[in-house]
Amino acid sequence: MNKPVPGQDHKLRYLGQIDLLQHLAPEDLRAVDQMVPLLAYPAGTVLYEPGQDLNRLYFLKRGRVRLYRLSPDGRQLTLAILKDGNIFGETDSFATGAGSCYAETLTDTLVCTMTTADLARFMQQRPSVALKLVEILSRELRRAQELVATLVLEDVRGRVLYCLSRLAAEFGAPDGDWAALDLKLTQEELAHMIGATRESVSAILAELSRHGLVRTGRGRIAVRRDVVATLPASDGDARGAAKARNRPSG
Repeated sequence: MNKPVPGQDHKLRYLGQIDLLQHLAPEDLRAVDQMVPLLAYPAGTVLYEPGQDLNRLYFLKRGRVRLYRLSPDGRQLTLAILKDGNIFGETDSFATGAGSCYAETLTDTLVCTMTTADLARFMQQRPSVALKLVEILSRELRRAQELVATLVLEDVRGRVLYCLSRLAAEFGAPDGDWAALDLKLTQEELAHMIGATRESVSAILAELSRHGLVRTGRGRIAVRRDVVATLPASDGDARGAAKARNRPSG
């Protein structure tokens, strides 16, 4: 069950961290603040599921959200793991591609929601926000196309490496030559993300570990940072994040 979160100053701070809203002036953020509630959900909450009359966008303020679908045989296929600042959901005007799947919180999570009417009114007043939203949705579409190509064309080893590199670029914390995932991920969950079996993923991880490309233990995974830097050029944001993490400090 969700519950409203008190404290407007904290809410405005969270709003300022959203990709779509980063460039807005404080008075614009206050206008958004008056439109949308800030809600808290515990880990393991299904925010919505396929077939639900969604018609709203979610702004992920803090936490982790998993988007997944069910295969005909009932297996979960994870499409994405979202972090602070992501936008997902559907409205009559905009589709993020996340409305036809399940959205589940992986951690305690804070979100704001905006209805179609809220979004239309806000963008009529601020056209620059509409342009920014189109930019974000275009980026997510490129990522989705890249993911589909990887799942279709790569073998299990290639899919594991691609998935871990993407996760390390977005959730990796520098640890010497390694990027340690700030995300607890089991082999079963990784298998769900790439449409493979846990047994095949376990074998691939063991091979990659022997070759010094990944480290595993206690539900945590680390990836060599030079592997993260080989992300496809079409994934501009993740590639840029990887390069920034590989850049020597000082």
